[in-house]
This record gives sequence, C-alpha cells and structure tokens, in this order.
Amino acid sequence: MLYPNLVWAMSNRRLPNYRVATLAELSESSFSRALSGRRDFSPEERERIAKVLSFPAAWLFAEPRPPRVSA
Repeated sequence: MLYPNLVWAMSNRRLPNYRVATLAELSESSFSRALSGRRDFSPEERERIAKVLSFPAAWLFAEPRPPRVSA
C-alpha cells in the first residue's frame, strides 16, 4: 500500500474516496489514480487533502517503513 496513513485517516473519518476527492476539489478518477500510485499527488493536492482530513500532510503521505527489529 502506497499511502497507508492516508487510507487509515479516510477510514477513521469514515469518508469514502469519492467524498475526499470532492471535498479536496479533485476529480474522483484523478484521486483514485494517485491513491493507487499511477500518478503523484501534487503538493497543493496533498495540502487540500490534509485539510479535509485534519491530519498533517507530511504524516498522511509519509513513506511506509517496516518496524525496527532488534537482533
């Protein structure tokens, strides 16, 4: 999953993809393509989505990292 924090935030806010897209002033198809990794979200789109979801854009779009494993 490319943006697990974004998916979690949408689920937490109980907002489906189409609603987030509408509130962030994006087309549903453009939002879907970006969410699936077929295109990038622009910095402006990231900020609008963050505002809609009330989470920091840096956190929503952070790269997923595996947990640290101690030896």
